[in-house]
Amino acid sequence: MPLFLAGLALGGLSAGLTHAFTGDPQLTAVAGILAAVATWLGIATLMFFTD
Repeated sequence: MPLFLAGLALGGLSAGLTHAFTGDPQLTAVAGILAAVATWLGIATLMFFTD
């Protein structure tokens, strides 16, 4: 559960910063989703290769 929340937090932070700099809602959504998914995939990859 903490990993899921970390992904959501980083996605939200990324989306917030993107919206602050660009003001484009569509770009904001894409940036937030990509940051969250990249966080989850990166952590899953680390867990997979360290086992």
